[in-house]
Amino acid sequence: MQFSTQDRTHRTRQRPKAASFLLTAAFVLTASIAMPQISAAAEIKLSGSGTFKAPKAEQLAALPTDLGFSQSDLATGSWSFSVRYEDSTPGVDLDPYVGRYVGAIRSFRLVIGSTTLDLPIDQAAIVISDGGGGFPNRESIRVEAKALMPSGLLHLSWVQVNQQPKGTDLRGPAGALPNDAMPPSTMVANMATANPSDRFLELRIDRPSGDPRPVLYLSSSKLTVTAGPATAP
Repeated sequence: MQFSTQDRTHRTRQRPKAASFLLTAAFVLTASIAMPQISAAAEIKLSGSGTFKAPKAEQLAALPTDLGFSQSDLATGSWSFSVRYEDSTPGVDLDPYVGRYVGAIRSFRLVIGSTTLDLPIDQAAIVISDGGGGFPNRESIRVEAKALMPSGLLHLSWVQVNQQPKGTDLRGPAGALPNDAMPPSTMVANMATANPSDRFLELRIDRPSGDPRPVLYLSSSKLTVTAGPATAP
């Protein structure tokens, strides 16, 4: 087969275009591989159940009737909590070693005895401290919420604190937390702490008058806590 001069000129012009296309495709492929892979956001369910030391009979009798939980509920010494949260919510705290994840929590439920209380999510947050807040020897994870009750202001927190001797610097990879980013759900459920009692559920109802003595205070480290991907309700 023979080609005219015009055919040869046309084929010569096509070669740079084809080479340019292949070079561009290779660059795009290389760039896509080099880019960090961003994992998809996931909704996590955190659940815990256990026991607390029930108030004595005279203490129960002195509690207000509008507490939110009955005397029989508190006498059981049994409680549980469940939280659904979004693990990709950005932090908002200016402290470089503290991440405050406001808006991450989708639901927060507390059960004492036979009474269930759903706490307002606009008053809930997850707070991660990697030696921040002026305490470089202390790391913590707090999943907390508060609610205005007829008897006062209720605070509920799942708290985990890894505290080392003064002078120890846990900021960065030195401690259990590498930074103040949202940790894996398994760590939100069970972070390594220096003392097993430094993982606890805390409930406090403060008096509306500002009296430093709480109306009710409950705290216990006798809980089993798990976390994993949330399923449809």
